[in-house]
Amino acid sequence: MLISLWRHRSLFIELTKREFSVRYRGSFGGIIWSFVQPLFLLVVYTVAFGVILKARWGFAGTTTDYSFMLFAGLIIFNFFSEVLTKSSTVITSNPNFVKKVVFPLELLPVISVATALIHALIGITVWLLGYALLFGAPKPTAVLFPLVLIAFIPVLLGLSWLLSSVGVVVRDLGQLTGMFNHTLLFLTPIFYSIEAAPPLLQNLLLLNPLTFMVEQFRLVMFIGLMPAMKGLVIYFTLASAFAFAALVLFRRLRPGFADMV
Repeated sequence: MLISLWRHRSLFIELTKREFSVRYRGSFGGIIWSFVQPLFLLVVYTVAFGVILKARWGFAGTTTDYSFMLFAGLIIFNFFSEVLTKSSTVITSNPNFVKKVVFPLELLPVISVATALIHALIGITVWLLGYALLFGAPKPTAVLFPLVLIAFIPVLLGLSWLLSSVGVVVRDLGQLTGMFNHTLLFLTPIFYSIEAAPPLLQNLLLLNPLTFMVEQFRLVMFIGLMPAMKGLVIYFTLASAFAFAALVLFRRLRPGFADMV
């Protein structure tokens, strides 16, 4: 896969740029919307949970602290959510590429992940600028956030290969992923800390693969502590195994794509 990605790197870059720009094509704001949208969601969630419901992170801190912890969690979740909701139609929405034998179809899911990564990096930039404005210089550990993203990316690649291949056969998959996405938003400690949940529920939350990533990202960005390096290595290893299995499935189903698209 890495060899294929390197061989078609120019194609990959151009298609990623196209995928990123097509969302804002024809709009007056253009790429500015990629900055405005996460800020708008942050304000809505902060007012709803921090101001109206008087939520505090771990029952302590200020509304501003809660907002930045919430924003950090949303960056990771939205990274996952964008891949989840788009992957099931990656192949079916590109029939011209499917019918070209020489086109490396396995790159299409990778492009979706790369586009979502750009949006995540924009969100991180907004987060860091906001932190610098309200609190001063970001924590030194914030430079380690790429380690968290690197460990997380294989999960998204595997998810994209899996859903994009199965989505060709099961067209209802997009409806299911939409419902699953909304459910997972509240089953991940985004609006609350793990400590605020009942002990039994805490164990269930830890089974969620997003929980570890969200906690590690907050750890380096806001709390200022080193990430759990051993945990990240184990996570990356298991995620890579999942991605490999999903890629194998994708390549086995690929010969039938042209007949079903």
